[in-house]
Amino acid sequence: MRSINCDLGVAACTVSGNQILLVQEATGPHAGLWGLPKGFVEPGELPFDATLRELKEECGIEGKISGLVGVRETVKHETIRIFLAYSVEPKSTHVRVDPHEIEDYGWFDAAQLDSVNWISPTMHSIATSALSCGAPTVSLDLSESRGNPYRIHLMPDHINLALGVSE
Repeated sequence: MRSINCDLGVAACTVSGNQILLVQEATGPHAGLWGLPKGFVEPGELPFDATLRELKEECGIEGKISGLVGVRETVKHETIRIFLAYSVEPKSTHVRVDPHEIEDYGWFDAAQLDSVNWISPTMHSIATSALSCGAPTVSLDLSESRGNPYRIHLMPDHINLALGVSE
C-alpha cells in the first residue's frame, strides 16, 4: 500500500448540558473568528489523543471522548486535508485558555450559534450537529489486544461484531 501525505486536524466538540464550548482564535488566519478547540495531530499520535491534548492545551479542560461527530475531507493545493470532530464529555467546565492561542471563549446553546462569527460554515455545522445529536458513533480502544495504539469508531449496533462477540 502506498502512503499519502495528509494534513490531519482534530476538534473537540465539548458539550455540557445543552451548551457547547467555543473559542475565539487569538492569532493566525482565523484571528477573531470562533470555532471549536482544535489543532493538528502530531507524528505518532492518534487523532483521538490529539483531540484531548488540544482541548487541555487551549482550554485547560480534561475530558472523555464518546465518539465521532463528523469528518471533513477536502483537497487543497494537492494536499488531502482531513478534519475529525470528536464528541467530548468534559470532566469540568472551568476553562483556562492559553492566551497565545485563544482570545476568548464561551458556552453557547443552539439558539446562539447563528450569531457567531465562525471560522467556517463547516465548523458551524459540526457544532450544531454535536449539540443536536451528540456522537453518532462509539469509540472503542483495542490497543491492548492489538499491541499498538488502535481505536475504532462504529455505530452502536456494530460494537459486538468489532469485539468478536456473537449475538
